[in-house]
Amino acid sequence: MKNPLSEEQIKKINEISRLPVEKQQEELNRFLKTLTPEQLEYLQKQQMRGGECPFCLIAEGGIESYKVYEDDGVVAVLDIKPASEGHVLVIPKQHVQRSTELKDDNVFSAANKIAKRIFDVLGKDTNIFVANGGDAGQRAEHVIVHVIPREKDDGVEFGWGGKNIEKKKLEELRNKLYYKEERTEKPEIRELEEDYEEKVRIP
Repeated sequence: MKNPLSEEQIKKINEISRLPVEKQQEELNRFLKTLTPEQLEYLQKQQMRGGECPFCLIAEGGIESYKVYEDDGVVAVLDIKPASEGHVLVIPKQHVQRSTELKDDNVFSAANKIAKRIFDVLGKDTNIFVANGGDAGQRAEHVIVHVIPREKDDGVEFGWGGKNIEKKKLEELRNKLYYKEERTEKPEIRELEEDYEEKVRIP
């Protein structure tokens, strides 16, 4: 079934998806009352396919978007309400809320490719940004990596005032957060040759 939604309606769905979770349902109910039976049927079919997430719909091609990159696991599209011109959303096709749930890191590999493309073509530096969870500013229940082109005095704000922290607290945090990958390879064990004679022993 061809997507019967207009560009304005697609834009509205994207806006709703960016609202805090507690406001999404109220706005969605209002929006659904404005749709024709054909449009409602289309969205219902998408929902039955597990496509209720707007970002899953974008990844599947169910919502029109301005695609700039795609591979087996990722689609990247221009943000229609960008922080700056050329702002790209890198969307994993796997539906997960946090980047820590991704099965691989191809979304970040794609984000780096987009950042390089922005620099090569637009000549702009970038911020690569991801919010994991509501307290970190995440508004959708689908992880998105933002690649945001930057230029001097562009009005895009990322920053914080550094806080003073005591050495004791730093040590405590270090001890809690320290993580080391466990070695999975077994060391190679070689059998001794039959004619081997131990001439020198080093204790």
